[in-house]
Amino acid sequence: MAPIRLLTVVVTSPRIRSVHLSLEKKPPTRIALRGFKPGGIGARSVLGELETTVMEALWAAPGQTVSAVEALLQRRRPIAHTTVLTTLDRLHRKGYLTRARHSKAFVYTPRFSRDEFDRAMAEEVLGALLAQFSAPALSAFVDLVGNDPETLDRLEAIIRAKRSERREP
Repeated sequence: MAPIRLLTVVVTSPRIRSVHLSLEKKPPTRIALRGFKPGGIGARSVLGELETTVMEALWAAPGQTVSAVEALLQRRRPIAHTTVLTTLDRLHRKGYLTRARHSKAFVYTPRFSRDEFDRAMAEEVLGALLAQFSAPALSAFVDLVGNDPETLDRLEAIIRAKRSERREP
């Protein structure tokens, strides 16, 4: 897949006295960059403990500076400013966060909502399983879903909707 070109525009004054343009090559963000941890719950399945805590804080209150995120995390446990700074920078470089400079500080916002993140993670993991182990993965999935009649009914409804969607021109 060809890299995506991202145009970044930074306005340095409310009166737009100068504009900085840059073109960067950004690959599409993958959610499960370093693999999937089956024992993890939610974002912890693909992120570390601190990264997950930071993402949860930003999902709850997007658009925070390093100091604001640090203050949120300090409520749970002591944490160094540099640790928060490094974690936010790494999450930004991995493509999980966007950041914009406001005054002298960066403001960080999740690139994906929690629902978008969870869905993309599920699509990546299931897509990889289906690509490698199509028949066994489908069989195991149906076996797991088949143990709960309500979930099996939801799966049937989703399949019916997808089939009717494909038939419509």
